[in-house]
Amino acid sequence: MIKTKWLIYTVLIGLMPFFIRVFIVLFDKRGSFGYLFNEIDFISFGLILNLSVINELEDKIVADKVWKSRVIGFSIFSILILSAILAIVTYSDFNMNKELNRNSIKICAILLAVVNFVLNYAVYNKLNVLNDE
Repeated sequence: MIKTKWLIYTVLIGLMPFFIRVFIVLFDKRGSFGYLFNEIDFISFGLILNLSVINELEDKIVADKVWKSRVIGFSIFSILILSAILAIVTYSDFNMNKELNRNSIKICAILLAVVNFVLNYAVYNKLNVLNDE
């Protein structure tokens, strides 16, 4: 049940900006594929995933304390990386900097979001198994 709630409450809510862009692209004649995949949406998705893991594990009593510390540590590290990328993108937008390679940032943000999703899925899967015991 923990994993199901995570999928509904965290993943679907975290993907809302992406879903909104899908609707815009579907209904706007000027909508483009480039608009659909925005790096900020994937960065925020990764941030939401990592914050949910930290929130879930912070007060949870887990027998494997090393595993818990590693997961929280990785989530904090991911938040730092994602926040740095978000700062770069935001600063670039603010200054209208055209020299920033947005495609590489977009690919990096999507890859980080996918990695965070897979790792978070594994964490919630383990918590689901532990909860069933």
